[in-house]
Amino acid sequence: MPGRKRIAAIVTEYFAGSHADVIVTKYLKGFPTDDGFQLPRVDLVSMYIDQPTEQDIGHAIAKEHDVPIFPSILTALTLGGEELAVDGVLLIGEHGEYPWNEKEQQLFPRKYFLEQICGVMATSGRSVPVFNDKHLSYNWHDAKWMYDRMSGLEAPLMAGSSLPVCWRKPWLEHEVGSTIDEAVAIGFSGLEIYGFHTLEVLQCMVERR
Repeated sequence: MPGRKRIAAIVTEYFAGSHADVIVTKYLKGFPTDDGFQLPRVDLVSMYIDQPTEQDIGHAIAKEHDVPIFPSILTALTLGGEELAVDGVLLIGEHGEYPWNEKEQQLFPRKYFLEQICGVMATSGRSVPVFNDKHLSYNWHDAKWMYDRMSGLEAPLMAGSSLPVCWRKPWLEHEVGSTIDEAVAIGFSGLEIYGFHTLEVLQCMVERR
């Protein structure tokens, strides 16, 4: 629609139930709420999928909503042109056939993706917000680089888990002004994969957000 902000989705994989499905699909079909679907207020105009598989649903959803899938991050951000052509970026680096290290951390290419996104911003002379799904990186050096690079471009960088805004069953939200002396959260599976979600859930409950 004319006048609306346009965003690009840069993802590793896009299958049913994946992080890309949880986030990107809502920008195409709407956000479910107690009062029904809330339509997105921005237009998702391009996608890049790093590792499409036989389980991929991204191509079908993109075709259904007339969203082009580009062969590179560069072309997804420029829409095949010479300069940055979107107003924001969803960076979803979760899932896929990427190597692991000795700490049982999967080496997702979030920093590599952001480096390319920042390169397009820098050469275009225009900065736009980026939302990074989950934590920035599997190591401090890369995470700090990502923060510093975006700061240097004066580009807003947001990151986090989607769990704080998920359905709660049973519903629980502390009254404003409640005193909490201690809090604990129990998670499951790998620390790198689900520990971050556990921490975000604990933090959102304690901070009442």
